[in-house]
Amino acid sequence: MKEKKINVGISVAYTDSTNIWNSGLNQNLAFLVLLLRRVPEIGEVFLLDQGAGQLPAGMGFDALGVRLVKPADVTFGIDLVIEVGASLPLEWLRHVRALGARIVTFFVGNSYVSQAEPPVFQQPGGTTFVGTPWHEIWTLPQHAKTSAALLECVGRVPVHIVPHIWSPIFLRRQAEELALAGHHFGFRPETARPGWRAAIFEPNISVVKSCVIPMLACDHAFRTRPQSVQYMMVLNSVHMKEHTTFNRFASHLELTRAGKASFEPRIAFAECMAVHGMNAVVSHQWENSLNYAYYDALYGGYPLVHNSDVLRDAGVGIHYPGFEAKKAGQALVQAWEREPGTWSRYRDDAMRFLRTVAPDHAPNVAAFRDRIVTLMEGRP
Repeated sequence: MKEKKINVGISVAYTDSTNIWNSGLNQNLAFLVLLLRRVPEIGEVFLLDQGAGQLPAGMGFDALGVRLVKPADVTFGIDLVIEVGASLPLEWLRHVRALGARIVTFFVGNSYVSQAEPPVFQQPGGTTFVGTPWHEIWTLPQHAKTSAALLECVGRVPVHIVPHIWSPIFLRRQAEELALAGHHFGFRPETARPGWRAAIFEPNISVVKSCVIPMLACDHAFRTRPQSVQYMMVLNSVHMKEHTTFNRFASHLELTRAGKASFEPRIAFAECMAVHGMNAVVSHQWENSLNYAYYDALYGGYPLVHNSDVLRDAGVGIHYPGFEAKKAGQALVQAWEREPGTWSRYRDDAMRFLRTVAPDHAPNVAAFRDRIVTLMEGRP
C-alpha cells in the first residue's frame, strides 16, 4: 500500500495591481512552491485564497502550475497549512487542526521591525498575533537575530530557521521580454568607462533597508573621483522628495547639485538596469543580509556594493562594513578602476553562490523536507 502524500496549502495575498516585482513575499512563496515539488513526501500544493478569485497576470504564477482554491474546498484533503501571503480564517484553521492538519506561519519579513516601527512612526500596521493555532513558526536566517526570540515569546511555539531560497525564473522571463524590445540585461564592462550609472533599490519603508548610506557612498565616490560616477538613480524615493529632512539631505549632495541624481518610484530591477542603462548597484541593510535585489544584481553580473556579511563570507559582490559610507564610496571607485577582464570571474563567483540558494539545491530541499517530516510526525 502506497504511503499517503502530504498535501500542502499556502496562503496567498494579492490585489488587482499586485505583480511579482512589488512583493518580495510573493516571490518567496513562489520559490517555496518550486522547492516543495522536490520533496518526495509532498503530494499536491494548493494556493489558499479566501476569495478564490483569479491571480493577476503580473504575478507570473502561471509558470508554477499551481491551483488557487478556497480554504473550505480543501478542508478534508489538507495535511499542512503554511501561512505566507495572508492570514487565514481562524475558525477554519482551528477546524483543520482538529482534523489533524499541522499549522505553520512562515514569517519572511522582519517581524521585529513590523511590530516596532508602525506604532513608533504612526504608520498603518498589520495584525500579526491574532490567535493562530500554530504548531510551529518558520523564519529566515537574516531575521534570526532580531525576530526569532520575539516570535517564540509571543507565539509560544517553537521557531525554526529555514533557508532563504531564490530562482531566476521571473527575472529571466523579464530579461527575455526586454531583449525582444531591444534592451540588454546584464553587465557589460565597457559601459563603466564613462562612469558608473549607479542604481539604489532600497525600498525605503523601514530603516532596515534605506537609501541614505548608498546615496552618501555614491556622493563620496563622485567627490573623490568625479569620473567614477556618471549618474545616481534612487528608486522607491519619489514619495520622500518633498519631506523636509530628505529634501535637505539630498539637496546637499554634490551629485544632486551637479544634476546627476534622480529620485524615482519603484521600477522592476531588470527594467531599470536594461531600459535606463544602469550598470552598478549600491545597497545597504541593517540586520537583513540576504534579499532578492542582491540576487538579481548578482545574476546579471552587475557590480553590487553591499554591506552583507553573508555575501562577504561567500566571496561575492563588493563588500564594505556596516554603516561606513566613506568605505562604500571607496569600494565603488575601486570597482570602477578594475580591469575589464576581472568581471568575468566576478560573475562566475556570483553564479556559484546563487546555486546555493536555488530551490532545487539539495541542502535546501533537505532542510525543508526534514522540517516538514518532523512536524508531521509530531516530533519537536
